[in-house]
Amino acid sequence: AHQETAVALAAQQSSFVVTTGTGSGKSLCFFIPMVNAIIDAKRRDGRPRTRAIIIYPMNALANSQQEELAKYFSNLGPSCPVTFARYTGQEPQEERERIASSAPDILLTNFMMLELLMTRQEELDRRVVENCVGLEFLVLDELHTYRGRQGADVALLVRRVRERLRPERLICMGTSATMA
Repeated sequence: AHQETAVALAAQQSSFVVTTGTGSGKSLCFFIPMVNAIIDAKRRDGRPRTRAIIIYPMNALANSQQEELAKYFSNLGPSCPVTFARYTGQEPQEERERIASSAPDILLTNFMMLELLMTRQEELDRRVVENCVGLEFLVLDELHTYRGRQGADVALLVRRVRERLRPERLICMGTSATMA
């Protein structure tokens, strides 16, 4: 039921937070509408650009999700219409260059790396950020109740993303197994 509700909300261009137990399919709540929207948008405008950013609190979660996406999309064969990449600081220079020059549809990252992308002035970072202009989806996976400095940092990062990437209609989605 939570997946059906999430897909319906995303179809209405509404932001949402999904709170349900571990292993209940929270990721599908954002991946299904995101992939559907990306495929539709690429039919209208095939220009490569990053349409979705998914923020994970830890690199281990980004790594795990990257593996799951690779398995899921491998079923579609070499003509998979959706591209994705991890950009967490673990990638070698050549991978970061590839991401900057060939924008993935979905960018998997963490809070710190996204903050660095938004604030550093290196050419590579600027190219990655420029690929995200017009962002359509911002996902905070494993969302928690952020308080104090961490809460301020997350709030400022989301504001910075909105200001810098100038989304026309940004759908923000969050998932949590710990929030009520």
